[in-house]
Amino acid sequence: MGAISLDFGYWPRAEAISAGNVTIAPLPNFQETLSDMDSVSGLEGDWVYAPTQRVRDLLSGQITDRPYSARVFGLPKTHSITHAAPDSSDHVDFHVWGLSFFAGMRLTTTEAGFLDSTPIVPGKLVDFVLLNPVEKAVNLVEAFWAANRSERQRADLVAAAIHALFLSQRPQLLQYERFIYCYTALDACYALTAHLSPPKRKPSHAMRLQWMCNQFDVSTPAWAKAAPRGSSPVAAIRNATMHEALYVGKPLGFALHGIGTGENLTLEMRALICRLLVALLGAPQTTYVKTPVNTRQKIGLKLF
Repeated sequence: MGAISLDFGYWPRAEAISAGNVTIAPLPNFQETLSDMDSVSGLEGDWVYAPTQRVRDLLSGQITDRPYSARVFGLPKTHSITHAAPDSSDHVDFHVWGLSFFAGMRLTTTEAGFLDSTPIVPGKLVDFVLLNPVEKAVNLVEAFWAANRSERQRADLVAAAIHALFLSQRPQLLQYERFIYCYTALDACYALTAHLSPPKRKPSHAMRLQWMCNQFDVSTPAWAKAAPRGSSPVAAIRNATMHEALYVGKPLGFALHGIGTGENLTLEMRALICRLLVALLGAPQTTYVKTPVNTRQKIGLKLF
């Protein structure tokens, strides 16, 4: 197959990148696009929100605004990514998912690839700062694809975990919604880990996170540790939330976890997801992967 190029965005980084068969370059109108973002409707702080839903009447042609957002929306493309010898367009799109993760913001090749809201500043959706040149991350993503090209589901699980991680951080979400997104991202990480290193005996939901942390020598958070022949705190919350519509003992949205304790469960879940994704993409020995998750600080990520 010949070279494939795809435009993507929104990424406010001007530098061109070249890593093996992959080249990434700003589009010719890059600076104009950045300037135009200052006047985009729905912009607040570092986030942009979906515009109001607009509907055209088929008979009159009149356009009316609905009192709710469109939810799914697009942003201008800022860059082009080219792979000189891709397996398919999915191969190139997987690179955009990987770049999204290491850039810490949602990037997409689609016309409407954003749901409800998205940050327009890099680093908002991860708890690390990449200390290497971006080329190092691009090479890591390419190596993952090359090693797993015959098992397409593995790349899909990486994208699924990244997407759920990002969705969990939309500012308007209630805590139980953040929890559900985070848990599904952890489930995607588990599915990929089990695919890469099948366990001798399938662990229960209570044991999955602890088993997964052990695979990568990650310190298991207290909320993920399972009691002997019992559940883990996070699995117990998950079971009640998904099967009984009770979050922390109350109907969904009527209670918060961690009140008065200083604990921030969903923050720590997101931090664990980030560490697991770095490990699964091929860098389990990095110092970052071994760091504790109970901090709000950004941590340096240096890929070997």
